[in-house]
Amino acid sequence: MDTFCLVLAGHHLATDAGAVEARLADAFGMSPDAFRDKVWQRAPLIIRRALDQTTAQDQASQLKALGTEAGVHRDEEALIWLLRGERVLGPLPAGARDQYARAGDRWCHDGDASWQALPLAATPPPLPGPGAMPPPLPPGARRGRGRSFAWLGGIAAVLVLALLWHQHRAATPAATAPPVRYVPRPLQPLSAAAPASTAICPAGSAAQNDEDRFLLAGGQRTLTGRAQRSGDDYVAEAVLQRDDHCQPSAAQLYVFHHGAFVGTAIDTPIDPRRTQLTDFTLDGQGQLTYSLRRCDGRAGGCGELETYQAHLQRGDGGWVLAYGATSAPAAVEIISRTPPRYPEEALRQRHQGTVLLMLTIGADGLPREVEVAKSSGFPELDAAAVASARQWRFRALRPDGGATTATTSVPVRFHLDSPAL
Repeated sequence: MDTFCLVLAGHHLATDAGAVEARLADAFGMSPDAFRDKVWQRAPLIIRRALDQTTAQDQASQLKALGTEAGVHRDEEALIWLLRGERVLGPLPAGARDQYARAGDRWCHDGDASWQALPLAATPPPLPGPGAMPPPLPPGARRGRGRSFAWLGGIAAVLVLALLWHQHRAATPAATAPPVRYVPRPLQPLSAAAPASTAICPAGSAAQNDEDRFLLAGGQRTLTGRAQRSGDDYVAEAVLQRDDHCQPSAAQLYVFHHGAFVGTAIDTPIDPRRTQLTDFTLDGQGQLTYSLRRCDGRAGGCGELETYQAHLQRGDGGWVLAYGATSAPAAVEIISRTPPRYPEEALRQRHQGTVLLMLTIGADGLPREVEVAKSSGFPELDAAAVASARQWRFRALRPDGGATTATTSVPVRFHLDSPAL
């Protein structure tokens, strides 16, 4: 059965843009600022996948009733991203690229590391075929020799122009814009780019609260049943994707505050077949601690337990999830994070692992020092992580909200299954 996706086009249908965005933010269960930064600034983008056509059209109608344009497209395996100035838009179905792209945009395939110019749409005018006749003369007009010569002269002019156009195309190679540096995606897609398995898999645990129902909306995720609540804070594990044997192949921790989604705790979704999320705890101060153990698929082939921390704090645009412990003198939030380039030699040697970086952040948000606190075991991966982290941008805040310097640790993971992340 064909499936369809729903694309938020990013165009208002009503004059009061603020009221439209407020209604949409409420429908998405987000604050207006968070909706604007994490959703609207990325539009056009897919917001629902794997829908039947009737459901997709119904949801598009609901969005239009809220005052925004939405499109229904066939759900494709291939996804693309658009680069519009400094903004990364998407993901989008590859087949819908020309519908949403604008002049000057650049694009790339999902998982690619370079942007391409949009293809030129200009084509030469068609030449008249053999035996082509001029259009009929108006009634009463006299077909004279002079008109015949004028018509032949027009045909000759068209032939000369066409010949010159072809010579120009042959002599002048098509202009190609120079590649630009890959801009980090501001938010991961709502579902993995890989096609959904045709196997009938278990539905997962039932929703127990509004946060769970938020995660199940759209049908992209299933709940594992592992979750914790502490006061107004809530964290739950959900599966984003399964393989053909119904085994989870992508999982993530989702954090909420006062019923609203705040963010994901793990920098990129883990593959439970290779990385075990052994435990996670959420205390009364909004401190989240989780532990990972990486395995190579063989019995006894797991590495040491890795423990990470993040905590909820109030930021400029609402609640955010920051790295580090709540007892730290300053909270650090990552504003811009460029994915590291996977070294070619590491790919050839099939090296993978996690680099734990220790960063000193200035009051201006720039990394002053970047050091390897824990090596991946491969120098080329460590060096790639450090080089990438020097391009990141942060926000370091004191408990009173003022900017300050701070030190934080951030894990950088290199996976052969997703080398572009």
